[in-house]
Amino acid sequence: MIIADALLDGEAVDIILNGNTIENVVPHSPCPYDIDAHGLSVFPGLCNMHSHAPMTLFRGLGDDQPLDVWLNDYIWPAEKKLTDELVYQGTLQACREMLASGTTAFNDMYFHLPAMAQAVAESGIRAMLGLNIFGDGHELDTLDEVMHRCSDAGIHLSIAPHSIYAVSEKGLRRSADACRELGRPMHIHMSETQKEVDDCLREHGCRPWEWLDRLGILDQLGSNIIAAHCLHLSDNEIRLIGDHRITCVHCPNSNLKLGSGYRFPMLELLEAGAQVALGTDGSASSNNLDMIEVMKTAALLQKGWRGDPTVVPARQILSVATLGHTIAPGQPACLFLADVGSLSDLVYASHGDCVRLTLVSGRIVYQSA
Repeated sequence: MIIADALLDGEAVDIILNGNTIENVVPHSPCPYDIDAHGLSVFPGLCNMHSHAPMTLFRGLGDDQPLDVWLNDYIWPAEKKLTDELVYQGTLQACREMLASGTTAFNDMYFHLPAMAQAVAESGIRAMLGLNIFGDGHELDTLDEVMHRCSDAGIHLSIAPHSIYAVSEKGLRRSADACRELGRPMHIHMSETQKEVDDCLREHGCRPWEWLDRLGILDQLGSNIIAAHCLHLSDNEIRLIGDHRITCVHCPNSNLKLGSGYRFPMLELLEAGAQVALGTDGSASSNNLDMIEVMKTAALLQKGWRGDPTVVPARQILSVATLGHTIAPGQPACLFLADVGSLSDLVYASHGDCVRLTLVSGRIVYQSA
């Protein structure tokens, strides 16, 4: 496939795809082509590294409530009523929204994973789905069956203990053991609110990341941990995260809406050796799946609370949002074309509706009318 006359850093280029890989990027010249990208800019596909896709069903439920009230009084009671069919439909809607706004891969944690896997496979997006764990981890009793059904759909699986406040010590240990034995990542909410930190200090005499370290989970899994939020961190916790090269996922829109905080220590985590990514969180708290909007919010927050307009420029926030992928030979053929003139316009002046075409692994999966 040849994408002709796309703007890459302001220069007109032709992009040659070979299967699911970018084979070459050359200056534009008249040639046969498959996609005419004249007037459109090309960018690597965005990676939404923390979401709860079926929560498109709960958009607007329990708005303007603190996190603990929102979870206990609204979300968790509603989730008990979910069926495979509802989760399938909610996930399909989420996949469509993500593809239409330039997201080509997402990392999720939820329930009814085979139903989610079916929707993901039908949509053409790439995904890793996390088996949500609560309490002592009884959900792990179904792991073999879930893995089999998800692998049949070509979907990667992670183990996703919800949080240190919703999963017992036994459940956390069981989850970590399963991750190690199967070589799967652990996906978990960490240090999202000050209340979570205060409760951990009261119950365990240490902070959340220090608790995981005391349980041996950091040494056990290391860089195979993906942690959402990571807002309320001490210097020692940042050191622990960096030493183990853990991935921390910043979800600024959700954090702001739930009043969880805004001082995500992005630069400190990167300097310590951690990986940093971006996510929308679920549609019930974000309330959309627009990663272009997330890039702007994340960049502006860093500039605002640090009082420095030069930090986290547009190119850096795009790198964070794409896990470092670029439009270059050898890179995945996961990309999107947008009706913007520059990277700056994409990050600071756009929303997902600027996307005109999205490709996943060399296949067109979304094209605007």
